[in-house]
Amino acid sequence: MTVIVKDLFNETRKTLKQYKEKSEDLNKQESELKAELVAIQTEHTANLMGQETATLSERIYLNLQAKGLVDKASVINAMLEELEEKRTALKIETVSLLQGALSKDNRVKCQYDANAIVDGYLYRMFTELTEIGGQMQSQYRAIAPDILEIYEDPKVSESFTATQLRFDADEYRLSYWQANKTVVHREHIRLAGGGHMPSEIRPPAKGVKLND
Repeated sequence: MTVIVKDLFNETRKTLKQYKEKSEDLNKQESELKAELVAIQTEHTANLMGQETATLSERIYLNLQAKGLVDKASVINAMLEELEEKRTALKIETVSLLQGALSKDNRVKCQYDANAIVDGYLYRMFTELTEIGGQMQSQYRAIAPDILEIYEDPKVSESFTATQLRFDADEYRLSYWQANKTVVHREHIRLAGGGHMPSEIRPPAKGVKLND
């Protein structure tokens, strides 16, 4: 049986999508500012190299240009810091939105109840066991009088041991052999609830058909 679990994070995914869209916009701005900063640094390096061979009047112009480049870089760095503040503010805002979305989505998760599933299968299992055991006992009771009439004859019992002439209802109960007294272990349910098949749980033996 294949179980398809409903989307547990439908509202949460919407919130994350909105966050990523805003975050991508901030990332785009950051990339543009950093590219501009690289260009300024390249231009500033060229400016300094130019000053080494420039005339006095050229150096005055280059110094003014360098100051402008430094001021521009300072503005860009300030804008990059503002972007970091905006990114932090966006994350803080998103936390509140995520908590609301996760709370809504939790209603979907709550539709899956391990107790209800286990109780349902236990009832189904014991219903099947009861039906099989009842039919076996019914068949025993139907034939027992004829067999016991023969086995319980005093003349017959003189020729056989009590064990050889034993024929009682307990022999026709379903056999069940397991070291543990419980059928379902809480730890097994916990493991299964985490998506892991307990190592102790084995598939039915080859040839054993499970009733649907």
